[in-house]
Amino acid sequence: MWYIFWQALAIYFLPNQESKDILSDLYQAIAKKLITHDHGFIFSSDRNELFIKSAQLRSQIAGLSHTLESRIHQQFTAGEDSAKLQDIYRFLKVAERVNEQTRLLYFIPTSNLQQTCPEWLDKIHQATLKISQYLEQVTVDNVHRINVPNIDFEELRRYTIQENIKEEALAALSYINKLDIIYLTLQQLSQQTSQTLSSNISKPIVVSWKWRELASKLTSQMTLKSSYFRHALRGTLSLATGLIIVRSLNLDFGFWTLMTSLLVLRPNLSMTWTRLLQRLIGTICGLLVVVALLHFQVSTSILPFIFCIAVILFFHTSARHYGFSVFCVTLFVFAGFSLNGQGDNILLPRLDSTVLGVFLPLLFVFILSPGWNKKLFPTQLTTTTTGYIDYLVSLKMFVADKSDSTATQLQRHYQDCVVNDTNLFDHWMGYLGEPHRKSQTGEHILLCSHSSNIILRILTQLNENKQSLPLDSTINSDLDSVIASLTELDKTLKKSQNHTELFKHISKQEKLIYQSFIYIENEIYKLDNHTLLQLLAKEVDLFTSAIKVNNI
Repeated sequence: MWYIFWQALAIYFLPNQESKDILSDLYQAIAKKLITHDHGFIFSSDRNELFIKSAQLRSQIAGLSHTLESRIHQQFTAGEDSAKLQDIYRFLKVAERVNEQTRLLYFIPTSNLQQTCPEWLDKIHQATLKISQYLEQVTVDNVHRINVPNIDFEELRRYTIQENIKEEALAALSYINKLDIIYLTLQQLSQQTSQTLSSNISKPIVVSWKWRELASKLTSQMTLKSSYFRHALRGTLSLATGLIIVRSLNLDFGFWTLMTSLLVLRPNLSMTWTRLLQRLIGTICGLLVVVALLHFQVSTSILPFIFCIAVILFFHTSARHYGFSVFCVTLFVFAGFSLNGQGDNILLPRLDSTVLGVFLPLLFVFILSPGWNKKLFPTQLTTTTTGYIDYLVSLKMFVADKSDSTATQLQRHYQDCVVNDTNLFDHWMGYLGEPHRKSQTGEHILLCSHSSNIILRILTQLNENKQSLPLDSTINSDLDSVIASLTELDKTLKKSQNHTELFKHISKQEKLIYQSFIYIENEIYKLDNHTLLQLLAKEVDLFTSAIKVNNI
């Protein structure tokens, strides 16, 4: 009843508030990513460090964007079509466009450029800072009340540059151009009026209930090779074991054990471990506050306020900050039991149930095909490479026929490339959360992720220039060359599914690969479409030679 009451109030007084909160988090994450790319203007930073910070934010942005788009699609499917919901969708699309441009903002000034043009670099830095601050503040509700910063990009481009550093300044000018595109995109937030967007939103997939197909899909997953089956099996064992222990020991509030196991369990060890820590820390912090409330014998008249505030914060943060939401749920459970005269009885049962509830999923995810990221990484690398091939094949079709259908297909393949590259980096993040990790293996996974991101960056640049790609033999030949190089890499990866062999062969030419992508990062801004495609083929061939297994 309390849940229904507060949800009804929230829907009436704060419609779409959770979507707005996710959107706000998304824009703040993009602002942080923009500042990360700006870091090189002020500090001398290691390239890997900048890549890691940027990729972490990219992963966060991808999660927020996917969550928000799913919510919007569900609301439109349910028949909601308000102007405010349309604005949220418009803000989401602008955020995706800005995020795509930030992928091309890698720029670290040379020492010569820093010494010769410090004022110019400072002006570029200030422009980036203004845009970032705007991104941090802007929301659907206040977009018409806050001003877009006033930045003169033409003045930045007209800066007098000495002849001997013009070559080095090209990267800075490219950075300014990309920043200008972001600036113009953000101006659409306040200038564009609400309009019906139903036609622009892809329709939800309609499932056809064909029993034979459903039965086939179900039976094909009934094997330990299926991640879905393993996850379901772990969940079943965790809950069954928890129920047996709770019944055997007659534990008070034993259902908390089962709920905890259900909420903590994730498809692999590193994700489960992260969730476990959040659950434990949130519960312990909540219980410490409960101990303080009991010690000071808080008046019963205050408990309803604690209950209501904790409930509101719990529902407000459950989708975004799990640890804090656990802290809130611990407080409102205490307040609810205290109002019923049982506040003193929940401390130990809550702690016992949490400890037992987090231990069981960790145990079963560890002993039942834990899905080590170093073993799964070669498969994800192959999937990423295949996605790049699909994109380039679609790009070749688009160059020949620049119709709406080929453009839509091309954009879909491009989005798949972005998702695959993000998943590749997430494997490295997951590996860091696993026990018994080796620093060298972590470096090799990061090296592959960085190389993949360089390839994605080149594809992003090509995607930006797709309308200007001419239909001629040179471009076709370049595309065929890149596709052939990626296909060879794909074949090599499929033959090297053993993670130990893959990392061993990468280590042989590790320095050469690092030198290659450093060169590409420095030169990508200066290159035309033809040279970009040639460079991409060269980079892929180099990476293939690094993992080539002679005895295959």
